[in-house]
Amino acid sequence: MNKLFILLIVISTSVVAKDKWYVSDPNGFNFYLTTEIKNNVIEGYTRKNALKNIVGWTKFTLVKLTSSMKYPEIIHLNGVVDGNSLTGEIQNLFSKGHFKGTIENDSLILTVEQKNGKTFDLKGHKVKKFTAKRDYNSIYQHVFELTEDNLYKQDFLKTKKWMKFKKRILKLTRNIKDDLEMQIAFFAIVREFPFSHYQLNPIGDKKETTTQNTFAKLTEINKNTVVLAIDSFTGTKQQMQDLLEQIQTKNYSNLIIDLRNNYGGNFLSAYPLGQFLISKPLIAGIFPNQKWYKQHNRAPTHEEYAQFNEFSDGTMQEWITKASEKYGSYLKIYPSENHFTGKVYVLTNRNTASTCEPLIYALKQEKIATIIGENTRGAMLSMNTFPVDDGISLGIPLNDYITYSGDRIDRIGISPHVKVKSDKALSKALEIIAQD
Repeated sequence: MNKLFILLIVISTSVVAKDKWYVSDPNGFNFYLTTEIKNNVIEGYTRKNALKNIVGWTKFTLVKLTSSMKYPEIIHLNGVVDGNSLTGEIQNLFSKGHFKGTIENDSLILTVEQKNGKTFDLKGHKVKKFTAKRDYNSIYQHVFELTEDNLYKQDFLKTKKWMKFKKRILKLTRNIKDDLEMQIAFFAIVREFPFSHYQLNPIGDKKETTTQNTFAKLTEINKNTVVLAIDSFTGTKQQMQDLLEQIQTKNYSNLIIDLRNNYGGNFLSAYPLGQFLISKPLIAGIFPNQKWYKQHNRAPTHEEYAQFNEFSDGTMQEWITKASEKYGSYLKIYPSENHFTGKVYVLTNRNTASTCEPLIYALKQEKIATIIGENTRGAMLSMNTFPVDDGISLGIPLNDYITYSGDRIDRIGISPHVKVKSDKALSKALEIIAQD
C-alpha cells in the first residue's frame, strides 16, 4: 500500500495543465498561446517551431547563434506560479521583458514590463482549439495587388525576389492561424528586400499612441548644457516649438539631441527642430515617386528639381498630396527667426531611423552637429498606408529618398563622427563638452 501511495503522489505531481488562449495585444497583433503548468512552473509559447517554418532551419540556426533569440516560437515565456499569480520572463523575437500576471478559470492577464520601463497588458481568454482567424491567402493576394499598383519603383516587381516572395508567402499561409504570425511571416521575408517601409501593421485603436507629454523631454545637465531626448517624432509642431522656446530662453551653450531608439514619425514635429538648428535655407533631400522612375532609371539632377513640388511646411496630408503630384517633392527647410547658436551634439544608434535620418544627414553634411553613437538604421523612404482587411494596414513606400548630395540613406544609414556603443553615447558627448 505504501508503494502504491508513493506512486500516486509521483503521478499527481507530474500532471501538466495545458491550456490554449487567444491573446489580445494593445500594441500589436493578437495571437494564440499555449500554456503548460507543471510543478508550479509555467511555460507558454505560440505555434511550435513557427520561426523555423518561416525562415528555414539554416537561417534560424544562424540567427540563434548570433543574437539573443533562444526559442523557435514567435513568443515564448517561462515563469513561476504561486496560486493564481504568475511571474517570469517573456521573449518576442529579439526583445525580452518581465511579466507579472494572473491565471484564473478562463482568464489570463500578463503585465509586461519593457526595457524602457513602460508596461502593457496582454489579455487572453481560453479557447478549445486554434482555428485560422482570417483567410490569410486572400489577405496576401490583396497585399500583392496593392504593392504592384503603388510601389515607387516598379522594376523590383519584375525580379525573381518578388516572385519568390509571393510563392513563399502563399505557401506559409497554409499553417498561419493568427494575425501575429501573418505579420512575422511577412516581415521575415521582406526584411531582405532592397527597400524599407514595407510593412503590415494593426490599425484602429491597436497601435500605442505617444501622449503629448512623453514624445520628447528636456533634461538640464547644468546651466550650459541641456539634453533634448526625442522618443519619436509623433508630437505636434506646437509641442516641439514649446520645447525649443525653453532652450532659447535658457540660452544654453550646448544642446544634446538624443535620437537613440527613435524610429521616426512625421515631419510635423521634426521640421521646427530643423528650423531651430540651421542659419540658412537648405534642401534636405528629394522624394522621387513612381512617375519619375517610370521615365528615368536614375536620381534627378539639381536642375530637374524644378519638375518637383517644393514642400517646406504643412500637414501630413499636404505632404502626401505634393509627393504624389508631378515627379514627387523635395523638402526645403527655412531657418527660424531665433535659431540656436551654440554647439549641437546628436546621439544615435541602430534604432535611429526614418524621419531622424534626413535631419542627421543635413546636420552632419553642413557641419552643424557632432554625431555620436552608432550607425543609424538606414530606413528612409516616404510611406503611405492602405487598408488590407479589418484592423490590418499595409505600408508601402510611395517615394524614394535621395539627399541633396545624391546619397542614399535607405538600407545604408548614416555613420557617426564619434563611434561608441549606444549606452556610452551620452557620457561621450558630456566628455567632449567638458574638454572644449
